[in-house]
Amino acid sequence: MRIAVLIYAGSLDDRALQGLAGGPSAYERVLEFARALPDLAGGLVLEAGPPLPEGAFPRLRRESWTDLEVLEEARRFCAGLPEPVEALVLVRADEPLLDADLTRRMLANYRRYRAEYCFADGYPLGLAPEIVHPRILPALAALAAASPLPPKRGWLFTVLQRDINSFDIETEISPRDLRDRRLTLACDSKRNVLLLERLMEAGVRGADTALEIIPARSDLLRTLPAFVAVQVSGGCPQACALCPWPAAGGDILSRRDFFPLPRFGALMEGLELFAGDAVVDLSLWGEPSLHPDFPALVDAVLARPGLSLIVETSGLGWKAGLLEPLAARHRDRIDWIVSLDAATPELYGKLRGEGWSAAQACVERLLALWPGRVHPQLVRSRENEEELETFFRGWKAKAGNVIIQKYSRFGGRLPELKVADLSPLERRPCWHLLRDLDVLLDGSLVPCREMLDPKEGPGSLFEGLGPGEAGDASHYAAALARLWKAGEGRHLAHVAGQYPPPCGDCDEYHTFNA
Repeated sequence: MRIAVLIYAGSLDDRALQGLAGGPSAYERVLEFARALPDLAGGLVLEAGPPLPEGAFPRLRRESWTDLEVLEEARRFCAGLPEPVEALVLVRADEPLLDADLTRRMLANYRRYRAEYCFADGYPLGLAPEIVHPRILPALAALAAASPLPPKRGWLFTVLQRDINSFDIETEISPRDLRDRRLTLACDSKRNVLLLERLMEAGVRGADTALEIIPARSDLLRTLPAFVAVQVSGGCPQACALCPWPAAGGDILSRRDFFPLPRFGALMEGLELFAGDAVVDLSLWGEPSLHPDFPALVDAVLARPGLSLIVETSGLGWKAGLLEPLAARHRDRIDWIVSLDAATPELYGKLRGEGWSAAQACVERLLALWPGRVHPQLVRSRENEEELETFFRGWKAKAGNVIIQKYSRFGGRLPELKVADLSPLERRPCWHLLRDLDVLLDGSLVPCREMLDPKEGPGSLFEGLGPGEAGDASHYAAALARLWKAGEGRHLAHVAGQYPPPCGDCDEYHTFNA
């Protein structure tokens, strides 16, 4: 069976061109994998950005690529080969652990069952290619033409899903399902390069060793923070029954203390310097609309290309004319979570207090400005269980996105109002210790959002700064590195099956932030 290979390098990070784990770069390893494919009739590299080093295959350049353009070039490439091919192997240029044996098994099953598309499921991303028959490329291009999108990881299956029953699909199932680890073995970020180097040093060379080592070495998986929640306001317009902040934060209805803008801007620059990329969430506690410099906070986050932004709000306190300029500048880079918790004004008043009409109007306003990026939220509890379906169906029809958040007692600060136990049968190390940073108003870090007392954390980002001193990016990068390292002990305790208070009684360990 004659095959061809298409290597997508259209969004290649510079890290994929640098030496990895004391050896060749990810791109060089991908080229080596491609050259060794059996019965290879030819290959093509699709590139954008800085020119790639010379390799074994011709290259085709665009300023940027969409999934439709990739499919059209794939069709032309296959049609232009000297002899027909029965399979096109698609890989990305930043995946250094592509497994030759796994690929041969996939190709054998693809041929045996006369499949039109073949992929591997249950493995971490980056170990297996996708295989597609050239004859379905025109049909896939027609599906992609309806809404061309950037070809992010997994894009081909996303296109195929639009009419999945029209194609013959063969799946290579992993003998051990590692999807729940949410791993991407690619040189596409500082975080994933560190993960790859650790795993390769531990002996991971491909699929079989990955399935053996990853479950046994959870200690290697805490690399760099990916989700950073920052408290920017101490006050809130409501004292909600399902939130711990009214009890922990004092007179939150009157508080008007804020994270200083100069320090926040330097922190964002330092965060990108330290972690490379991250999702920033405003505000950990308190209402971000009360911050007098909120638009500047947004600009400080989104001035950093590696950072993206989530805003969590009650929907109250937003001044007229404030949101529209933000939407004009950042329509595609802000996601909004609006805490509502009820489907009727009566229950809303019981759980959250005054503000039903204003909150509803705010959601409608946000939907007009950020379509597809607004998430009405209900914290599921015994108090609102009867309204859950009405809430979900109503907002799903309007917004397209709805968050039903699991109820938490926050270390015993709130009464037990949980409706159902959704915990997995086997306890794993906490996701939040693995990938989250939670920053309080005074710069203190807490181990996780369930622990609101700064005394429980490893220290403050403002340590070493004088009163009112903003600090610079290097200060915050060093402080983040120090405090992140200091939090590793609690994660390692979880790996060892030990759960210091309040972890032992907490079931938030299986919830995952963006």
